[in-house]
Amino acid sequence: MHLIIIGSGRTGKHVIEAAVKDNHDVFVIDKNKETTDWVASHFDCMAIHADATSIEALKEANAEKADAIIVTTNDDAVNSLVILLAKQLGINQLVSAVNNEEHLSVFEQLGTDTVESPYRLNGRYLYRAVQGPNVNEFLDLGDGHELLEMQVEQNAKISNKLIKELNKQRVLPPDSRIILIKRNEQIIVPEGETKIEVKDTVVVLSQRKKVSEISKLFG
Repeated sequence: MHLIIIGSGRTGKHVIEAAVKDNHDVFVIDKNKETTDWVASHFDCMAIHADATSIEALKEANAEKADAIIVTTNDDAVNSLVILLAKQLGINQLVSAVNNEEHLSVFEQLGTDTVESPYRLNGRYLYRAVQGPNVNEFLDLGDGHELLEMQVEQNAKISNKLIKELNKQRVLPPDSRIILIKRNEQIIVPEGETKIEVKDTVVVLSQRKKVSEISKLFG
């Protein structure tokens, strides 16, 4: 995956670290030269010293080929302008930090896929938004495993399927398992005859590297 990360402050560094660890093609843009040099010397990525509100800076990061952009600066005006430019350049997945919760609706109107408020503003959540945009919550269990909470969307590959059918057809990746289902405020411990329904909230045990694959199964 070709990722462009804007900003390499505390939040940005967490995003960069996670993306590089997963072997993505990472381009980082930051207008602070000292910070840019630090990123270049500590991570296997392309660090560009430039103002990300310049369309030329985004083009230098090969924005036309980018799968996603993650904007992490502490200035919502900058973040919103970068999102607009990224959208203009045809980047499909737009993820942004939003520092002032009052601006959340503005970013949603801009067409941003995922926005994070100050209450959840950290690199891990922003990076998770790229891997699994429909993951509501996640819990890192260590050793490369996570618990994911996702909602079953219309026409999802797993909707209207019995657990035993999913197992027989090996729909879920190896070492992944549906732990429980929440339906109309009811908790269901799934068995073979349990059917997955649209709008169910499902908790899945998964390897971290399989999050994107699992996310697609849910719609």
